Amino acid sequence: MEPHSNQARPQLWRGMLRWCIPLAFLALVAWLVVREIDSLDLPAMQRSLLQMPLLPTLGIAALALGAVAFTGFIDVILARWLRLAVRGRKVFRLAFIANSLSNTLNLSGAMGSAVRLLGFVSMGVESSRAGALIGMQVLSLPLGLSLLVASTLLLGRVPAITASLAQWLVIAVLAAAILYLPLFCVLTARRGLMRWLPAQHALPSWPLKLQLSLLSLIDWLLAAAVLHACLELAGVPIRSLDLLACFAVASVLGLLSLVPGGIGVFDSILVLALAAFGYGQAASLAGLFLFRICYYVLPLFVGLGIGSGMLARRLPLLDRAGERLRRHPLFRVLDLPASLLANLGIRLLAVLTFAAGALLLASAAIPAVREHIEVVRDLLPLAAIESAYWLSILSGVLLLGLGRGIDGRLRLAYRLAMPLLLLSAVLALTKGLHYAEALFLLGVAGLLRLRKREFSQAAMSLSSTVTFGWFAGLLAVVAIFFAIGIGSVFGDDSFDLLYFGVDGHSSRLARGLVAALIGLITYLIWQFFAVRRAPLKLPDREELLRARRLFEEFGGGEFAHLCFMRDKYLFWSADGHAVMACGAVRDRLVALGSPCGSEAARRRAILDFRRFADAQDRVPVFYEVFERDLSLYHDLGFDLFKLGELAIIPLAEFNLSGKRWEDLRHALNRSAREQLDFELIEPPFDTVLMSELEQVSEQWLADKSAREKGFSLGRFDRDYLEWGQIAIVRRAGEIIAFANVLPAYGPGGVLSIDLMRHVADAPRGTMDFLFARIMLWGKEHGHDHFSLGMAPLSRVGDNPYARINERLAALAFEYGGRIYNYQGLRRYKEKFAPQWVGAYLAYPRGLWVPGLLLDIAALVAGGYRRFLLGGRHGS
Repeated sequence: MEPHSNQARPQLWRGMLRWCIPLAFLALVAWLVVREIDSLDLPAMQRSLLQMPLLPTLGIAALALGAVAFTGFIDVILARWLRLAVRGRKVFRLAFIANSLSNTLNLSGAMGSAVRLLGFVSMGVESSRAGALIGMQVLSLPLGLSLLVASTLLLGRVPAITASLAQWLVIAVLAAAILYLPLFCVLTARRGLMRWLPAQHALPSWPLKLQLSLLSLIDWLLAAAVLHACLELAGVPIRSLDLLACFAVASVLGLLSLVPGGIGVFDSILVLALAAFGYGQAASLAGLFLFRICYYVLPLFVGLGIGSGMLARRLPLLDRAGERLRRHPLFRVLDLPASLLANLGIRLLAVLTFAAGALLLASAAIPAVREHIEVVRDLLPLAAIESAYWLSILSGVLLLGLGRGIDGRLRLAYRLAMPLLLLSAVLALTKGLHYAEALFLLGVAGLLRLRKREFSQAAMSLSSTVTFGWFAGLLAVVAIFFAIGIGSVFGDDSFDLLYFGVDGHSSRLARGLVAALIGLITYLIWQFFAVRRAPLKLPDREELLRARRLFEEFGGGEFAHLCFMRDKYLFWSADGHAVMACGAVRDRLVALGSPCGSEAARRRAILDFRRFADAQDRVPVFYEVFERDLSLYHDLGFDLFKLGELAIIPLAEFNLSGKRWEDLRHALNRSAREQLDFELIEPPFDTVLMSELEQVSEQWLADKSAREKGFSLGRFDRDYLEWGQIAIVRRAGEIIAFANVLPAYGPGGVLSIDLMRHVADAPRGTMDFLFARIMLWGKEHGHDHFSLGMAPLSRVGDNPYARINERLAALAFEYGGRIYNYQGLRRYKEKFAPQWVGAYLAYPRGLWVPGLLLDIAALVAGGYRRFLLGGRHGS
């Protein structure tokens, strides 16, 4: 265990540092901001934002898109250097998608690398060459920043963002950043440090290093130019050298913080640096906010749109690329971001929908600019403005809630979110000419429209931790809005709920609280009634007869007859040529055994079942599938867990002679002395017979302190027993034992029995006698095999290479005799020398097996309440 612990310790420390460094930077910056910055004039900042002209703003947005796209030239140069057989246009497009996502969602530097890696491998590029391009691209990006910092220090333009020790620390960090360029040039010339390059490939040449340095410098200058334009538009007449100095310092510290996009760190340092040069804080914040929108959010939207179209055409290639990358060492680091890309944007779109709702509430909580209200009032009646304000709050709360539905790919959530976003964009203009807010809402609606086909879910789980997390976020945002509203009302001595006017923000906000409350109640009612899964319908007699005809034609498997208990649902394939019985517990949809039908139809039925479960936000599970079908489940993406082994006796070998059948032979001989008679009766059964059988069953249950089970086990039910034969043992005319026979449906079927009940004073060997007579009958009637049933956990995890879950199950088999007689059951069945066939649980990858087994145990017991109340095996 020691080597493993030593290996895990550095990984633990790296994981802790990944969280501690960003948090430490954020804490330090927060302390500096509180200490150094003056009280902010938020209304002045809002005024600066809203007074920005539209056409110059659109021009800055176009410049920002070009700046983000320019970074792709580094990828193109590196692709040519590595001689990748990919067109430059495709490399450039992939780079834009990667850069737009990594700017905002950078997970410790992994997001852009993951996008590139998955994209290149899907295009047929060797993973080693794709990894080499990624490595060089990551190393090349800071080269231009290093040159920019060097220029800043040489010109003596370092802003004094704080005094004494902290300022010297900033200078030391900048000096270290300057060293990056020479270190890059020296270290990339050493073969030992560049071992990740493809074999026999030359090291980076000096012309290549010069090209990368110049491209990186232009890239950083373009980003600074976008920031400069945003500040100028916000009313900050900044000098270029001051801007470059502030931008360089903020960018270096933002990169070192490891915070995605440098959010919080870059912004705070930049505002402090600008304040040190004497520029106004409110206008600087307004310009910085515009920079975040243009350089980060807008390219993210465009990148998601382009990436969505690219992935829609390459999904099969991406699946194969993912399988290839799992064997690549780099994929262990990039697994999470790459999986986020493969599921491009659904979770992000859910967050954006939630953010749209939060934005609507935030804009309602902040007083509107008086000049904009007056302009709107000249065009529209006051009632329309007030109604728009009220409706935007209602829409905001609904969008907060619909974020969960978007995350769950709920079709109904998409259909509601789209018109709400479009309506909210109109309301944003109506209530106060909020152009930026309207553009954001339209952008989210556009991204949702691009992924329309992904929203195929018909229902979702209302009790999962994911749902509770989204609901907690909804309540938190609404609670903050209520706190702001109540604080505004109590802080306004002239508050009048019925006052309507330009200056009536408190009154308008108080009326908005009612809208928020109505929205919250409306969403909860909608979620409870509209998002709930449709109840599964138990089969009627006509459907059961249809299933039996299919069993008789194609074979029913070991569990076909159990569907006649009518405690399970029948799931039919889309073409109606295959069927399976299934049950539901929590969010699991558990199929009993494999589908019954033709070979081609069985495969389609498994896929149809999985799609149906996905649409209902349920987990598809197949309980007790056998060895002959394992390749089918493996190919369809299921993991497997061994449940035990099924004991099968070839009836051609059964003849009661020899040592193998000694116990059964003795049971037959003893039955003559005990005056036991065997009878196999056909349905329909008369009422008197069923009453006698029920008495035997109740006595057996009382003697065993057991309860009736279900799902994979039969129970005493008159309707169920009417579907098949019953084997009876009488003593002096009195029924003392019985078992219902499970027919061997179709070609190659297996004969078996389900219920095995006897009275307490039945002679020893009565059940062996029953077994022997049924097997003799089966052999006489041309049946090939007889099943003795399962030996749970038999031969599970019995070697050191088995999976950890199966090795834990092996401990239960060895030491769990007090709970269930696992070993005794195996020994009893082994005396017949049967053929053992493995039985497995097939489940989607990544699920916790012990939790699945608990759910199935509860399903067999009849629900968690009965399962937790106890009761032993009842069949």
